Amino acid sequence: MAIGLLINMKKCIIWVLLLGVGFSLFAQTRSNPSIFIPPITGFGKTPNDNNVIAQMLTSEIKKRNGGLGKSLRGADFILYGTIAPYNEEQQYYHNYVYLNAENTPADVTIYTYNATLRNSPEQVYIFQLILKNEKTNQAILLQNLLYLSIDSVYDFFPLLIFNIFSKMNIKPTETFETYNDDWRNKWLYLRTSVDFPITFYALKDNGLIAGSVYNKTDPTKIQHLDNKVVLLPAMTLGTEVQVLNWLSIEPNAQIGWEYLNDQDFIDIEAGLQIKFPLKFIRNIMLEPYGSAVYPVFTSSSKVFKSFPLFAFGGGFQISTKGGRPGAVFIDVNYMYYYGDTVTYNPYGKLYSEPEEIHYQRSVLGLGIGYKFGLINRK
Repeated sequence: MAIGLLINMKKCIIWVLLLGVGFSLFAQTRSNPSIFIPPITGFGKTPNDNNVIAQMLTSEIKKRNGGLGKSLRGADFILYGTIAPYNEEQQYYHNYVYLNAENTPADVTIYTYNATLRNSPEQVYIFQLILKNEKTNQAILLQNLLYLSIDSVYDFFPLLIFNIFSKMNIKPTETFETYNDDWRNKWLYLRTSVDFPITFYALKDNGLIAGSVYNKTDPTKIQHLDNKVVLLPAMTLGTEVQVLNWLSIEPNAQIGWEYLNDQDFIDIEAGLQIKFPLKFIRNIMLEPYGSAVYPVFTSSSKVFKSFPLFAFGGGFQISTKGGRPGAVFIDVNYMYYYGDTVTYNPYGKLYSEPEEIHYQRSVLGLGIGYKFGLINRK
């Protein structure tokens, strides 16, 4: 039986590690950046110019595998567009200076195109596109297009979009990766995990004869006892608060299924983890932590006469980005229960002494889960 348990433990550990590696690789697969396009401002030759240009921007970026963000939050780049009647050359820089007053025009690449007929008596309009790197809060590209009709704007769109993708240092037809570490800088995480706790019951000698229970009237009749190892699934739910860049606090609760002395029972425990996030490896967050556990409820009164009030220990959690809002993680921990775990003697009248059996309980925890991040810290 012990060999079978060891084999099951080995298989469990291997599967947890394989799942973790798979999630890590999936989370770090190259993906498109997020480009957020606010509404086109200003006014052009017709009231519909703004909507037409916005639709053209969206269509051209999608055709080139650019990811379009639905909001400013979490965007890698922002593409501002504005339309206005053209009066003088200085207007080329007006909106740029307004959007990023800390820079001067020399800080960006500037392109100017003229799609008008020279000496045309019609009103000339200027369409400006400003590309801003949201992570550095810097405008990196300013494009000006002078036009008479919306058709001439459309003719220049392939060139305008090519410049945008080139400025982002990628080819317009390929996907790419931008570094975003917001996932490990959240004020709050909602955590859930599937766990595989390995529970050890180390037999203690209290009242036993050579590690055995015995017959009360005939002490020569004995039943030898062994240490016990239990491997059954559990689940943890928690709320992690990152109070400092290097300190997080997570209250949580774990519910698990256990089996001992031919009895199934449910075990519910409340826990508190003090974590120390380490972020020196790109795309990885390592969180060593100390932990305390209070057993809240055990469903079987037939198994335990008394149960330890507290457990203390520690572990570490390795996380990698899993989608924009949060992280996939692997959790490994060890908990030591202070005080004896006392069970009733399950062997009936044949081996009735002692009436209770004492164990030292400890748990090696293995888990894989996801934590959903809320509210950026920076």
